[in-house]
Amino acid sequence: MKKFFLLTTVILIAACQTPIDSSETKMSNEDISNALKEKAVKLQDAILTQNLEEFNKHVDQSIPFTSGESNLKKFIVMNSERFNAEAKAKWGSFELYDIDVALSPDSRTAVLTFYAKGDYTVDNSDSIDYSTRASSVWVSTENGWKIMHSNWAPLEGGTGIPE
Repeated sequence: MKKFFLLTTVILIAACQTPIDSSETKMSNEDISNALKEKAVKLQDAILTQNLEEFNKHVDQSIPFTSGESNLKKFIVMNSERFNAEAKAKWGSFELYDIDVALSPDSRTAVLTFYAKGDYTVDNSDSIDYSTRASSVWVSTENGWKIMHSNWAPLEGGTGIPE
């Protein structure tokens, strides 16, 4: 009986130390980087098309998402209320490119650096070429990777968004 009790105790202790949830399985840094690149593009598309459902997949309501826009005005908080405002720019094209991902040593925080190009019009004006450099900070949460901050600035002679 003592052997049975001892064996049961060892099994219980081992079971408590084994991850039960598959989400605890560690992704490779390459997989994390690829997933974050995809999320960055999907988030930006959601912002440009004012797709609130997609936007909410990339933000956490408990983590403020601040952004320094490429018009170089004060930082803003990006949230669902921003989707009610009428967009000043009408985008013709928009593309993120050369996205690099730097992970923290514990792979729970990431800084993405990238560039964006495209064009937009304001009030039926001629097309304005858009060219910026940007970065964003993402954190791993219990609900997946969520954006925390982004910063955009015109790229060497480039043009950002209108004021």
